[in-house]
Amino acid sequence: MTAAFPTLTRAGEGRYAIPVTKELAVGPPGHAYLFGGATLALAFEAAADATGRPIVQGALQFVSFTPLGATLDLAVEVLQAGKTLAQVRVTGSVQDRLVFHAGVALGQRDGFAAQQWAEAPRVAKPAACPPCTTLPAQDDAARLLDGIEVREAGPAKPSPGRTLLWLRRRDGAPLDTASLAMFADFVPLALGRATGQAGGGNSLDNAMRMVRTAPPGWCLCDIAINAAESGFAQGSVSLWDEAGKLLATGAQSLLVKA
Repeated sequence: MTAAFPTLTRAGEGRYAIPVTKELAVGPPGHAYLFGGATLALAFEAAADATGRPIVQGALQFVSFTPLGATLDLAVEVLQAGKTLAQVRVTGSVQDRLVFHAGVALGQRDGFAAQQWAEAPRVAKPAACPPCTTLPAQDDAARLLDGIEVREAGPAKPSPGRTLLWLRRRDGAPLDTASLAMFADFVPLALGRATGQAGGGNSLDNAMRMVRTAPPGWCLCDIAINAAESGFAQGSVSLWDEAGKLLATGAQSLLVKA
């Protein structure tokens, strides 16, 4: 249906379906499932298609994993739709079993000048940065990470809890909402680096606030693991284009791996 997810099909008014293929899956050997960032991206795609409006922000809470080979059914319920803003609820299920629910705001207001006060971190250009060699081991059928090029953008010894990465889609896709939602889900990798546990943890939620999209290119992913307590951690992420324009911000809560 879309360039980002061509197999996402309409199954009725406000209803969509997509098979979870290996290109959408991540996970350690023996446990392949739908990438959390792709789940958020799909919720955004369905909400935007149902309302005809661009994404402002969204927050998704995971109830369960969506396994490789399953068909994910999405339902969009419009809670309110005014002249400039629509608010919707998106739910995802597998064979009538709820796997996530999300709240999404969509809209656009004309006549306001673009402004930015935040500054991008000062890092080397992608061409001067080495490839990331510490991505977690994946199941043979989990191929989503194969489609993303990852380079280390930070110093050899970054500040505790902080990870800087350059990311781009190998298929040349733009830095659209779908791509940014997937890039924002590298927070668990940063948690793993902070705690010394491969894979870091499992996302309990996934939230993103859009600023703008951008043409194909590299995206600087600045991740901060802020704290962990009682087996749960909190992380935030900022996404920038190569020119230093802020594209989106995100945040997650995670279940820390033992």
